[in-house]
Amino acid sequence: MEDKRVKQLRKIVWAGVAGLLFMAGGVAQAETEKEITLAPVVVTATRIEQRVEREPANVTVIDEQDIQNSNAKTVVDLLRSEEGVVVRDLLGNGKTSQVDLRGFGETGPYNTLVLVDGRRVNEIDLSGVDWTQIPLSQIERIEVVRGTGSVLYGDNAVGGVINIITKAPSERFEVTAGVTAGSYGRHKEEAHISGGRENIAGSLFASYEDTDGYRDNNEFRAKDVGGKIVFDLSEFLSLNLNGSYHSDDYGLPSSLTEGEMAINRKNTIAPYDEAESTDQYLKLGVDLDLGKYGSIVTDLSYRDRESEEDFVRFTFASERDTETWGITPRYIWDGEILGHENTLVAGIDFYSSEQDVTSLFGTPLAPSAVSDIERESSGVYFNNEFSLLENLIASFGARHEKVRYDLSQKDLSAFFPLAALDDTVTERENAYGGGLTFLYNERSSVFARANRSVRFPLTDELIVFDYFAGRILVNPDIKPQTGEHYEVGVRHYFTPDISANMTLFRAEIEDEIFYNATTFTNTNHPETLHQGVEIGGKADFLNRFTIVANYTLTEATFEDDPFEGNDIPAVPRNKANVGFRVHDIFPGLVFSADYNYVGSSYAISDQANQFEKLDNYYTIDARLSYEWNHLKAFVGVNNLTDKKYSEYAAVGGFPTTLKFFPAPERNWVGGLMFVF
Repeated sequence: MEDKRVKQLRKIVWAGVAGLLFMAGGVAQAETEKEITLAPVVVTATRIEQRVEREPANVTVIDEQDIQNSNAKTVVDLLRSEEGVVVRDLLGNGKTSQVDLRGFGETGPYNTLVLVDGRRVNEIDLSGVDWTQIPLSQIERIEVVRGTGSVLYGDNAVGGVINIITKAPSERFEVTAGVTAGSYGRHKEEAHISGGRENIAGSLFASYEDTDGYRDNNEFRAKDVGGKIVFDLSEFLSLNLNGSYHSDDYGLPSSLTEGEMAINRKNTIAPYDEAESTDQYLKLGVDLDLGKYGSIVTDLSYRDRESEEDFVRFTFASERDTETWGITPRYIWDGEILGHENTLVAGIDFYSSEQDVTSLFGTPLAPSAVSDIERESSGVYFNNEFSLLENLIASFGARHEKVRYDLSQKDLSAFFPLAALDDTVTERENAYGGGLTFLYNERSSVFARANRSVRFPLTDELIVFDYFAGRILVNPDIKPQTGEHYEVGVRHYFTPDISANMTLFRAEIEDEIFYNATTFTNTNHPETLHQGVEIGGKADFLNRFTIVANYTLTEATFEDDPFEGNDIPAVPRNKANVGFRVHDIFPGLVFSADYNYVGSSYAISDQANQFEKLDNYYTIDARLSYEWNHLKAFVGVNNLTDKKYSEYAAVGGFPTTLKFFPAPERNWVGGLMFVF
């Protein structure tokens, strides 16, 4: 059944892309008389502003208009339709979502680097990225760079980099206020104020969100407040300061077996389990322009994140407090060498994190273990782009990164106490790479690159419990993960508004870090292979009708014992999206719809491929929006055909069985926004 659906899907997507190519020829003459659309500029691929077509990577930008034309509640909802990106949302509210670039499955969140305005937000432990920390209304654009970014960013940037860029304060005084409502008792209120004068501008925002959620014990409540200040002290020196405070509390409904879902998909077996968190950060940026001698950009950041989880049914709770300091100075020089354009970026990244973890057990809860963990990472890097010819650009770079862990853990259990852990681990690795980009016309290019990636173990992956020896110790079976990456691609513009792209990629990973469910430990697999193709197209006809289509084929397999030849769990081989927008049906009215397909895959922790694959699924989302003077209004429907599916499932329990997190059925959302 699935093979037939996949073949039909491929035909649909290929027909869509082919249709774009065919229509391009028919409208090219009319389009040549239109004003040329400016090429998008990105900062993530090189850590400086650069046109997309110059980069040797598959890069896409989700801009503010894309956000406004979607039904998305969080960033992960926007990422679902991107090629090469798989999203697994356990709770349906974005809080514990997993985002996977290029087929890493369960460890996708730890092989994908996530930035907010260039600041790392990946955690040092297994808790992953909190995708709810930045409200959508504060995002200017999201840049997605597929393929390793280890040279520029170091750890985590194996499958790719996602950079969330927030809005800069506007020069004129502006006030916005809005309200959103939807299924499951959802409502959200938000306000934003921005303005500037001469050489200074600032903005403030605040929002509150509340929803009961799709399932029982699935509620989510969040508060956000923050702001940004930009101050130009002189022609050569500017400062920017931004920060925010986020707090939330939410239910933990847990997973369901297939039988439990058949009875009631919305039910929970954990009616009292709950969690809460606070997340606050402050970042100061300094930009010093040295004229013909280049520039120095430095970011200093501080983040404090606290979280608590209470698993009442197991009489267990956990409290974590993580403080992180970061300083990332870099030097940028843009000039000529022997008459050829050259751009150099070189810098140092330093991050220091301290984490206190307390585990509580029993009735009433009492401390059973305490941990004091410190992690310091320092990386020195450079990346250079040199124009061999006016339209042929060579890029090359390297990085050396050192990570030091200080691990202290004490078991306070009265039933089976373990000897305390007090140890230090230091790891060093190198990353390097190079690429070529050939621009064969103003917007079109072909590229090729080869890179080496690195991922260091997370703090949770470094610790094991040896109950037979009666002690806690550093995991002897874990070491850094490395990989060799190769990709070639093409971006072609038939007209300024009609384009298509294709990228072939291959990643040979050594010592890939994963959780082995058969041994109950985190370990390295000797060799894995991740390869595939990403195809996309976009067309905008007469500024009235826009169509996008993409297809991703991913093969991720174990290449050595003990799971040689098996598929890596949670990696669908086929994924596709087709979407369209109709603008100005009558003035100010826009209709949009998206079809998303995700193929079948093995459940998380099923490295042996013993259980049946999860079913493939598709969703259709539609939205109608209207803008008039100071008013913006919209109404939308998600999962229009009311599909019953699960994005996330894992193997576990006694006896071992499949555990599912059901995704929401058909639901609606609507809202009003006033802009003054």
